[in-house]
This record gives sequence, C-alpha cells and structure tokens, in this order.
Amino acid sequence: MKCNILTLVIPLVGLAGAAFLTPSSNVTGATTVTLPAGIVTGSLDSGVEYYRGIPYAQPPIGPLRLKPPVRLENFGSVQATGIGPACPQMTAIEITPLLLEVATLPDVQQTLFFGSSLGDETEDCLTISVMRPQGTTVNAKLPVLFWIFGGGFETGSPQAYNASVLIPQSVAQGKPIIFVAVNYRLGAFGFLGGSEVLADGAANLGLLDQRMGLEWVADNIAAFGGDPDAVTIWGESAGSISVFNQLALFDGNNTYKGRPLFRAAIMDSGSIAPTEPVDGVKAQKIFETVAAAAGCALEADSAKLPCLRRVDYDTFLNASNSVPPYLGFNSLAFNYAPRPDGQILTDSPEVLARTGKYAAVPLIIGNQENEAG
Repeated sequence: MKCNILTLVIPLVGLAGAAFLTPSSNVTGATTVTLPAGIVTGSLDSGVEYYRGIPYAQPPIGPLRLKPPVRLENFGSVQATGIGPACPQMTAIEITPLLLEVATLPDVQQTLFFGSSLGDETEDCLTISVMRPQGTTVNAKLPVLFWIFGGGFETGSPQAYNASVLIPQSVAQGKPIIFVAVNYRLGAFGFLGGSEVLADGAANLGLLDQRMGLEWVADNIAAFGGDPDAVTIWGESAGSISVFNQLALFDGNNTYKGRPLFRAAIMDSGSIAPTEPVDGVKAQKIFETVAAAAGCALEADSAKLPCLRRVDYDTFLNASNSVPPYLGFNSLAFNYAPRPDGQILTDSPEVLARTGKYAAVPLIIGNQENEAG
C-alpha cells in the first residue's frame, strides 16, 4: 500500500524566496574530510562547515557530453572552499510588457532568481556540496537533507543554497542536520530529447546526475558524520518535479547496493508533470532545432548526436538557447524536461503515480496559492 500524501498550501510570496539561503562569507577556518576518492578541504564560518563543489562524476565533456554520468572513482584532493561551479544556464528570456510589469515587484524579483548561477558556469559541473554543523564527528549519524534546486530545468545551481540558516536553526533546536546540494545538467546538456537521443541511451541525463548524487551520498556521507539511512530528498519548482521523478525512476526502485537511497521526500512548488515520450513530436522538433543551430542539421540522423558532442562549448550552449525559454510565452510548457524513455522513466509521471510505480516513502507536497495562475 502506498503512503498517504499530505498537501500544504503556502502564501503567494513564493518558495524560491523562502528557500533562498544567504551565501557564506567571513570564512574563519578550514577543515578536511577523507573520502574513498580523496581528501576534501572545506571552510568554516559561523558554526557551519562548508565543503562545496566536490566532483562526483567525470567531466561530461567531449565524448562524455550528452552521455549518462560516469562515476568518479578518484580525485586525489579537492579544495572545496568556494561555492562550486554552476552548470550551463539558459539565459534567454522572452520580454513582454506583462513580464516587465510583474518583474518590478520585489517578491517576484527574488522568486525569479531561483538560486540561479552566481558565476563560474562550466560544462564540467557535476559536483556536490556538503554543509554540516561545526565539529560534527564521524560517528554522529546525523539526518541528511538532500536539496535539488529549481529553475525550469533551464537555470539554477546549488551556489546560493548553503544552509547557513537551516543548520544553525537545527542545532539550536537540538536536532542537527547535514545539508547536501547536488548539481545536475540543464537545458540541452541534461534534458535533450529526440529519437536519436533515445536510441543512444542519452535521455534524462539530469535525472541520472541527481541519482548519481544520491549514490554518492550513500557511499560518502558517513565520513561527514551523516546517516545514509536517514536521507530526505527535497526540491523546489523543477527540483520538486525532480523529487517525484526520483521516486518514480526505474518504476520506483530507489535502492543502491541493497539499501534505499532515501527514506522521505519533500516537494515544494511542483509535483507531477505529464509529459510526452522522449521521441515524441515536440521533443523531436526541439532536437532538430538544436542540431540546426549547432550546424549539425546536414549530418545523417545517426551522426547528428556525435556532431553535437564534437562542437565547441559556446556553439552547443548557443544551440541549447535556440528554443524558447520557460520564462516566455510557452510558460510551463517546458522545452527541456524529463520525458518517458521506457527505461529510466517508463511512462509519464501521472501514469506511474496512478499505477503505484514509485517509491513508497513519507511525502510532503507544498504549493503556492494561485500557483501558475
């Protein structure tokens, strides 16, 4: 039997503003953690230890562009004292009179930010960040909050989410937590569709990035004093949609090495998004548009995807931006989004929900009043 779902309604102000966490400053020290893959050096600020931008997969560049993530087995040592990189962003916005009027509202300005890139956008972006209370011991077994950022599957990064508020509050309440934020590929880098993509096994790469991030937590979080059996996944907007997709991946199989990757889930401002297949009409049109923008249109069908892997970064980034963004007339009709591929997502999410093909964990869903209205 599947778990009951608790639905919450929050004020119109918006979850992006509520979830935004002030970037760390005034670093006062450094600390290290030894992992199976190497040594991570972090920073200490106001009672919180920060380890940000730890690589969890090989760089998805060159022949690994538009391929499932490949686990990084050894990185030697990492200076994780900055904010980490952001994945390539879709920067185009269709400016309309209504958007200009709405964008003048202070709450909307903060909400539209969606924790987007603060700089250092790079294709080599598959990193994860860990924040914990100062002095956490390796045997602390603290519960873990695993954050998936939002931004319409086109923008966003973990850079602005550092738990500098959440962790001190959890400590003050006597219930300390560890906060983890995962980077995943966006736009055409992570959610390109088309029959060529399906045939190549390159669909839903952003979801696979998130899943590998969860597997990284299972393998490594104990070294930070976290409990791999006490992970809650949490996301907002596209991150919230991603949370349900993580519930439904592989028909609800959320196990890794025989143990569940998470025991609970929180979904803010997004839930089930019905979608056409990866090789559907819309996804195919987007693929052809991107291929044409990248100069790959004249290639044979079987050669178009390899062509997209060969073009330089700027060319592919511009091609990714060649379709209308979600902040425009298309609104929530995302051009880049998770789509059923028959293996990772075996069907449209609402079908998977209706047929019980999702991980049965305690679940909280929260939406904004008049959301998308």
